[in-house]
Amino acid sequence: MTQQGLVSVHNIVSYIDQDGKTHILPHDYVADAVKIASHSEASLHKGKVFTAWGTKDSVDVDDHYDLVLRTPASTVIHLIQAYGWIDGAQGRLKLFECLATATATGTGFTPINRNRLSSGEAAAKVETSATATLYDALQINEKVFGGGTDKQGNDVGGGLGAPRSEYVLDTSTVYIIRMENKSADSATVSTWLLWQEGDKGLES
Repeated sequence: MTQQGLVSVHNIVSYIDQDGKTHILPHDYVADAVKIASHSEASLHKGKVFTAWGTKDSVDVDDHYDLVLRTPASTVIHLIQAYGWIDGAQGRLKLFECLATATATGTGFTPINRNRLSSGEAAAKVETSATATLYDALQINEKVFGGGTDKQGNDVGGGLGAPRSEYVLDTSTVYIIRMENKSADSATVSTWLLWQEGDKGLES
């Protein structure tokens, strides 16, 4: 649908699409203004944003914890954020893109719809505490983060994330989110994912 022009009649803003049909934009009559929502906020309201996480205690030094995200064939997954945390330790967060036949089995996790009024279910599948074999895998991201103790001797967890570190993921693909413990002792490891589902992002 292509916007061709905006018109205002009695303070009601509308637009005319390429077929000549008029559409009235959502309006806040108290503030007398057009309602504006960001793309991510609109997706959240539509029940298209999901989250999942996994935690493992006593991960050995140089060992890792894997979370699996399996993308569907016909739904585009926008990975908005992958966040890792290690209790008082240093670590690395890695993202691998694998073939759909990759060996990666774990415990099924039902993704949480961020709109708690929505009954929509995620098309993507998630497995926690996975045992993953990374043959034929392509590493597409890696970030190193620090941890340790503060001046009072309290453990400070190493954490890593970004408000908008978005990837448009491939369809029918296995993604491994790997947290590596790079500290001097075993530690609790946690990984958290946030993604949006839709049909936009495919190349035309």
